[in-house]
Amino acid sequence: MLEVALTRVLSVMSWHHFAYLIISLAFLGFGAASTFLSVSPRFSSPTLDEGLVGKYALAFCLTTLFGFAATTKVHFYPMDAYYYGDYSNAFSLLMLYVIMGTPFFFAGVCIGYLISRAGEAINRVYFSDLVGAGIGTMASLVGINHLGVEATIYVASTAGGLVALIFSLAEGRFRLRLGSAAALVLSVLMTVLAVRHEIFPTYFPPEKIFREALRPHYYRWHIIARIDVMDPVSLSMPFGGALSKAYEGGPMPTVRVIWQDGSAPTGIMYVPNGDLRRVPALGYYLQAAPYAVKPNPSRALTIGLGGGIDALIALYHGAEHVVGVDVNPVTVDAVKNRYADFAGRVLNRPNVELVVAEGRHFLTTTDQRFDVIQLSGVDTYSALSTGAYALAENYLYTVEAMESYWEHLADGGILSFSRWLFTPPRETLRLVVIQLEHLRRMGIEHPESHLMIVSGGMPDGVWAETLLKKSPFTQAEVAAFRRWADYMKFDMIYDPYEMRPNVFNEVIRASRSEREAIIKRYPYNIKPVTDDNPFFFQFYRWRSLVSPLESGGGYFIERLPLSLAVLLVSLVQILLLSIAFIIGPLLPRGGQLRAVRHKTRVLTYFGSLGLGFIIVEITLLQKYAVFVGGPIYSMAITLFAILVFSGLGSLMSQRFKDSPDRWLKFIIIGLVGAVACEVVFINYAIPRLMFLSHAMRCGVTIAALAPLALLMGMPFPMGLRVTQRVGETIIPWAWGVNAVTTTLGSVLCVLVSMQWGFTVSLVAAGAVYLLGLAVFSPVVRAMYKEA
Repeated sequence: MLEVALTRVLSVMSWHHFAYLIISLAFLGFGAASTFLSVSPRFSSPTLDEGLVGKYALAFCLTTLFGFAATTKVHFYPMDAYYYGDYSNAFSLLMLYVIMGTPFFFAGVCIGYLISRAGEAINRVYFSDLVGAGIGTMASLVGINHLGVEATIYVASTAGGLVALIFSLAEGRFRLRLGSAAALVLSVLMTVLAVRHEIFPTYFPPEKIFREALRPHYYRWHIIARIDVMDPVSLSMPFGGALSKAYEGGPMPTVRVIWQDGSAPTGIMYVPNGDLRRVPALGYYLQAAPYAVKPNPSRALTIGLGGGIDALIALYHGAEHVVGVDVNPVTVDAVKNRYADFAGRVLNRPNVELVVAEGRHFLTTTDQRFDVIQLSGVDTYSALSTGAYALAENYLYTVEAMESYWEHLADGGILSFSRWLFTPPRETLRLVVIQLEHLRRMGIEHPESHLMIVSGGMPDGVWAETLLKKSPFTQAEVAAFRRWADYMKFDMIYDPYEMRPNVFNEVIRASRSEREAIIKRYPYNIKPVTDDNPFFFQFYRWRSLVSPLESGGGYFIERLPLSLAVLLVSLVQILLLSIAFIIGPLLPRGGQLRAVRHKTRVLTYFGSLGLGFIIVEITLLQKYAVFVGGPIYSMAITLFAILVFSGLGSLMSQRFKDSPDRWLKFIIIGLVGAVACEVVFINYAIPRLMFLSHAMRCGVTIAALAPLALLMGMPFPMGLRVTQRVGETIIPWAWGVNAVTTTLGSVLCVLVSMQWGFTVSLVAAGAVYLLGLAVFSPVVRAMYKEA
């Protein structure tokens, strides 16, 4: 729960790239705790000391409670270091590490100590640990959405205070009882207060100047993003497009800007008395491009509704029925209810349907066909709550997504995207490459006749609108579109009937082999992305870290290879902190380890378990996202199922405690087989099960994950039982190595998935498990042969 909440906090205080570093801190905190348990003399007694559990639970409670207050006071400017070469705030980053990492250390001490003293009950304790993690994941979703992130953090603190009080009552010392009771009461009080009002407001960095420039009228936390709605202002901000220069001198629309995590703006437009004719700017937006070809459409769909401007544009241009889809229920509520009067209740009309859903998921639940499908600037600036990725994966821009949109276009329907153009082009250019790959798969002989692209300028860059038509554009349609673009003072980039000297014409009119050659030599990565490798926004190649490319246009954060930089920073951070806090403290005891037989095999085994488990968990979390309805549902269902059933697997493994030499190899081989079955099921069965209702999909997901997760929970406790026979000295090292590889795996999974796709990640995880089995099997045989 705490880990998820802090990820949300860092997403606001910095950028989503940096928020993922919290996952490393959590794992390293637990790893450092296992080392501390092994070197601290106070934990040397073989019997459980309830007072020690109470003390460290109390420490977790207090560091969580006061750590959040301290976090909001540390001003960290992440962009200064990379963008300006200013490393003066490195101390602030170190402070954040210490403040945020300390509660995980104390929690790790409590859990590790209880497991180490569990004896024959180790399976039940490990089961409780995993099930508790699953429940915490679900609780974090509910807590952040309904209580807010600050109150959720205090709920985690309250849990620590409750544990401290329970163990202090068993221990019997009055001071510990009093301190635990006081901490518990304080945590509950802070939780209640934080539900109604921010006690310690979250800090926004200077580079998020947009949010700080305006006064917030309303805010609300959600697991997807924090939403800040501002007081009304008159401005020309295009919100995923551009306002025509032909409109210069016209009245600027009045808008309530909505910021998501302090950036990624959208807006609710003021419509006096619900009369769209009194907002003439709606006729001059770049996002109106499809209506120049398809006026008065019967049905229009906007994915990424935001503040509803795309829906207003559709209605302004005569759409008879409009469907607006947005993944964030807070945004939809703001448009439909809280600020409905401000928007003239236009989006409350009977011919407007607002849906809370992930865009791809919505399309699998409807058989409607649309004349226009519009996506304007829909992206993933907000950190995914899983903390799993340092890159923004987006399933709205894959080849499979284009196929889904295509199926829901009416005859002659138009699919319209608004994305940054950049100099040199990359976002819009990659989008075009993806659409060309989709058309190739559909068997379209002349894809060049299905596309048109137009661009519009902004003070800080250029947006482009890409139109993909289900049937070829006619000469009359192209002529009408050119006239519209000329009148609006937009620039035509591509149309089927005129050759223009730019990379878009070169790519679109090229043969398949010629296009592949262009993609290969292009300075940016513009290869088409698929659901197996959905990193649309990862344009940079590794060499760009040492030789940055010149770039213009767009939001400045997109001009930097930040995602790659964060991956490298994460790797270096994990290695250094692991040496300092996990391996380092154990080195003085290295002499004891030298005498232990099979130490290399034991440590390799536990390292393999940590690496394999985290890769499988993260990969399946992503692979089921579209099927169950988006990353939030995937977290609530997939992650919960993996953790709970792994806990049950740990409990079931107690049946094999006396004969792991007989069963362990079959369990791991079965686990690898289950991974292979998941690969086949995800890639071949799931696409054919999209017709199922949401409830049935969730049931199918749980049923598909259960066998694998049960097996994933068995090797660790069974390995610990074997290791106890090898020698108690090596057990802390086994815990430490497992923590290090689990942390490394969260980054390595990204690297493998980014380069080769999620399927390869799962195959790699299976190979890691087999490696662990091959290395550890001789140890198991030796220990039980001797017995």
